Amino acid sequence: MEKELKWGTIIPLIGGSAIGCKKSAGNEPAFHLSYDAFAANESHIEKYWPEVPMYRLDHEDLDIPKQTFNEVDYVNSVCPCAGLSQLNSAKGSAASRGSGATQNQWMYNSSEYILENVKPKVLWGENAPGLFTKMGEGVVDRLKAIGEKYGYSFSLIKTNTELHGIPQRRMRTFYFFWNTPTVPMLSWKFREKKNLIDYLNEIPEDATHQDMFMVEGKVTDHFKPYEYVLEKEGLTHSEFAAKFKKGTIAQYLEKNELIPDCIKWLEKHYPKRGFSNKKSTKTFIDMLEHQQYKTSQGLGYWDASPHFFHDSFSALIGRNMFNGVHPIENRYLNVREMLHLMGLPLDFGIENAKQVNHIAQNVPVTTAMDMADEVKKFCNGEAKMTNYTFLKQDNTNHKIIDSVEIGAEPKKKYKVKSII
Repeated sequence: MEKELKWGTIIPLIGGSAIGCKKSAGNEPAFHLSYDAFAANESHIEKYWPEVPMYRLDHEDLDIPKQTFNEVDYVNSVCPCAGLSQLNSAKGSAASRGSGATQNQWMYNSSEYILENVKPKVLWGENAPGLFTKMGEGVVDRLKAIGEKYGYSFSLIKTNTELHGIPQRRMRTFYFFWNTPTVPMLSWKFREKKNLIDYLNEIPEDATHQDMFMVEGKVTDHFKPYEYVLEKEGLTHSEFAAKFKKGTIAQYLEKNELIPDCIKWLEKHYPKRGFSNKKSTKTFIDMLEHQQYKTSQGLGYWDASPHFFHDSFSALIGRNMFNGVHPIENRYLNVREMLHLMGLPLDFGIENAKQVNHIAQNVPVTTAMDMADEVKKFCNGEAKMTNYTFLKQDNTNHKIIDSVEIGAEPKKKYKVKSII
């Protein structure tokens, strides 16, 4: 009989990764560790698993029972990824994107705490795609040094949630500290995914949160240029979505050179309409004229127009949670559909739509489960071990990107095609 794993989390956020771990391990975590900064995000997983103790490490009166950290197999983390995220637009400050960003301190500090105090077989977590690139090399070097300090080897794997059974193109990096001199070779992962509409149709009619929206009502009512598009095309929403497949209405108007005609139509039908009825709100005419100006200068523009997806949704983030359109119905996605795109169970929810961005700061459940399965193999002595103290795998193309062999000179990297 397989031994039950003892595991915990540090900075679990809303809990998608932790739920994936439970699906793999078969049991709830022994503990959560975190900080006050993440209490709002973590209120959801605390409510979902009320029996799991949460210890806030920045509380002066913290009292963790001694047996809590005895023989822990692994600890899972979802540290903030803003330090290495392409969405981080901060410039000229410590919050700027890159290896030196202050947000990366959460990874460093949590790793130090776990490896020094908990001493699990594995500490692993998820972060932005940038951790896998040149931008993240400084962070990787720092994490490797932390691991070496406590006797852990280190590895990375990049993957895409589309390869884990969910139609969401979400590229992310997972990092692992292993309590062995060398790292295991992680198995390549692939689960067949359904197309977007079939996946959304899995949601039963009586599921909660289907009446909770970031943007309520019809897309044509919310964004009047889309009403123009359907009138111009002579199509229904579902017919247009099937034809257009992927992109935004702003892109459609630009590509088909319809912006001037759309402006004339708006001047006739909705000259004062914008996203809201406030006098200070820019009208749709203002928006399209701004788009024209920006594109004439060869510049980009902020695109808040309805966004269509066909086979897969893009990475669930703030903007497309606001403007992501249902592929058949003339509406935006509801909160249950967003939760489902993260693989969260039907009995998991949030309190209100104001918390919807917590869903995006998360790891899709099946992606986490597949990674947790690899960690479980290691903890059970079933992993395929290598001769490398550092390994960088890319699950999107089944390639080894970099490795450092045991006994190699510090900093020296070896590129290999295969280690099998």
